[in-house]
Amino acid sequence: MPLNLLLSLHDEVFEALIADFLVFCNYEVRAAYSQQDALNYCQNDNFDMAVIDIKEEKDAQFVEYLLAIKPELDILALIHEGVSNDVIKSLRLPQEQLLSLPAPLVSILEAIKVANESRQNEKLKSLTPVTIGSLCIDKQNATASVHGVPLTLTVTEFTLLDLLADNLNAPVSKDEIYPKVLGRPRGQFDRAIDVHISSVRHKLHQLHCDDICIESVRGVGYRLCKQD
Repeated sequence: MPLNLLLSLHDEVFEALIADFLVFCNYEVRAAYSQQDALNYCQNDNFDMAVIDIKEEKDAQFVEYLLAIKPELDILALIHEGVSNDVIKSLRLPQEQLLSLPAPLVSILEAIKVANESRQNEKLKSLTPVTIGSLCIDKQNATASVHGVPLTLTVTEFTLLDLLADNLNAPVSKDEIYPKVLGRPRGQFDRAIDVHISSVRHKLHQLHCDDICIESVRGVGYRLCKQD
């Protein structure tokens, strides 16, 4: 089945050129001629990947909104010349999902293929349960256990624990957690994730999961750590 791609670029001529090229390469393509159209399309249709060009900070915010609507959506960001490193870092995308412009069409095609291969590898990884000390996470079935005893979690709590486990020993910012776990950007004075963290900690403690802990990282977010 061909990949279903969403294009949202500033230059309509460039967008039409890329769309025609990708259709020729047997991709399903829908071009959005405004960022609002792209958001609407994401709400009503399923896409494997969105190709977005980045010129300024508001484009990075647009990417954040897209991921809030569809956290599972892959993004290929085409970076225009002169975009600051701060804006690029704010995208929080893997290096293989960033491509500097100008770039030939074949380079854009190759970047799409690389990003898709990374997605498929992640899917394969999800088939194998992950064990961290006494905690076992089964991504395929969205279940977890401690010392072999089922850990009763809500969907949100499982997604949160799974995200922290994927970043074992590394802090995960609240700005990253909110879109991936709650499907929306973090609001001002928003404590929703703190409440879910408290619940997960309590449930781990009830099952005597003493060899891992969820640490608060001041000014950043949370980190899952394995105790020695």
